[in-house]
Amino acid sequence: MPKRRGIPDPRREASWLLARAWGVEEITLRLHPERELPADVETRYRGWLERRAAGEPAHHLTGECEFWGRTFDVSPAVLVPRPETELMIQVALELPLSPTARVLDVGAGSGCIAITLAAERPKWRVSAVDISPQALEVARVNTARHSVEIDFHEADLTTSMEPPWDLVVANLPYIPTADLDGLPLEVHHDPASALDGGPDGLDLVRRLIEDLPRLLRPCGGAILELYEDQADTVADLAKASGLAIARRIKDSGGCERVVVLQPR
Repeated sequence: MPKRRGIPDPRREASWLLARAWGVEEITLRLHPERELPADVETRYRGWLERRAAGEPAHHLTGECEFWGRTFDVSPAVLVPRPETELMIQVALELPLSPTARVLDVGAGSGCIAITLAAERPKWRVSAVDISPQALEVARVNTARHSVEIDFHEADLTTSMEPPWDLVVANLPYIPTADLDGLPLEVHHDPASALDGGPDGLDLVRRLIEDLPRLLRPCGGAILELYEDQADTVADLAKASGLAIARRIKDSGGCERVVVLQPR
């Protein structure tokens, strides 16, 4: 597979795709290189390579993506889960919440956040909201796949959600519009509505923060994923809404990727 923008390790991805096209583990390919490739597998694999070289995300080809040790269905209707979003899960599971906490995932997409939290904390009462009916279809498939219960709502952010909530989690669109063209090629296959956060990337984040005082219990909290250099602005927005940033967590690249907000 030729190396293109957005494909940093073509050889590694080629091996990964071959294993999935064949339905075997990658270690099997390395241990048994003499095995003859079935004709139907070769046809599928070559088709995937051509589409991947054109910039289509590998996970759209296979229809699946790993997140927090679980496999989720994905499609062009949802944002492919990113490893950095697992920081939100880590932080949420560390919070001293009630064993029966009421949790809301805003902008559910594939459902990976809500479903992971419900699976890790089976007594939590988890709801999720998304404006896209197509995304909610994918999320419901994933909910059945992982045998958890999620209360889904089709709505614009949290305007129709009734308080109080112990925890609100949100990975909303946060890319500034001007930065979209410079994103890796494969990212452009994600739905634009899941990426474009407006001029400063915070259009939807700003609206959510303004509603958090209504949504949260006095001892509740919110976890937001952010773009680079947005944490300071979000701190100002939180202060204006009567909230405070309790934690700012950096990802492996040093970006302040996740913040925890709490009522002051």
